[in-house]
Amino acid sequence: MNASKIYPNYMMIIPIAVFIIFFILPSTVGYMYAFTDWNPYVEKISFVGLANFFEIIENETLSIAFMNTIILTLAKTIIANVLGVAIGVILNKKIRTVNALRTIYFFPVILSALVVGLIFAALFDANNGLVNKTLESLALGNWTQPWLGQRIPALFVISLAEIWRSLGYAVVITLAALQSIPSECIEASRIDGATEWDIFKWINLPLIMSAISVNIIFSLIYGLKMFDLVLILTSGGPGHDTETLGTLILSEMSRSRWAQSVAINMLFTIFLVIVGVVYFKISNRLEIDR
Repeated sequence: MNASKIYPNYMMIIPIAVFIIFFILPSTVGYMYAFTDWNPYVEKISFVGLANFFEIIENETLSIAFMNTIILTLAKTIIANVLGVAIGVILNKKIRTVNALRTIYFFPVILSALVVGLIFAALFDANNGLVNKTLESLALGNWTQPWLGQRIPALFVISLAEIWRSLGYAVVITLAALQSIPSECIEASRIDGATEWDIFKWINLPLIMSAISVNIIFSLIYGLKMFDLVLILTSGGPGHDTETLGTLILSEMSRSRWAQSVAINMLFTIFLVIVGVVYFKISNRLEIDR
């Protein structure tokens, strides 16, 4: 295959057309329902302007769902990436069991959200969960609580489950970046008297920042879209205490408020785009400064 061959511009027409037909058009047409009174009880859909947006903004549940989404996203992004870098550095060392450890850390990634949710639901069950039973056996009965029955503990469990499930990605990407660093740089720095911390701070960290940026953007996107584990563990409850933007869309749809659910989805999409653009601008500026 001739890698230097330059293909004509019209070769891009087909993929662009496919993207527009199967993604842009359906999304655009779908978002139009946010400006209507679309629901299963009307025979003729009518245009209502911004009424749905004003209604959902005034809904207190939207602010709760937004805050929960931000909390879960920040917890996943910060903790998973810090642990991913730390574990990646450790697994980059010459350890006898390094291959087994890599497999162990990546194993949760291959599990479905349903399996992960069921595991953590069993662990943190208020009556027969292993966590409460362990606390009782250690004479720490005062620490037992209905983990999934209160907002803060439930958000903690959801965050823990999501971090455990996604940590493997951060570890693998970080480890791949670390292994691409020339060993000559490391050896030369050791000869010059650099400590392990100096090597990490001045050599490893700057050279793996692109990998860390990839991990952060993945964490932000999937954290903001968090839906499956919340649905499995709490279904947005108790009440709406653990509702996220993703589960709120489903909740509105299940209540036959179809137009309102589309309006929330539209606001959610705009928010995702804003976060992505802001992050890329910040990361590009940091790259230029470095």
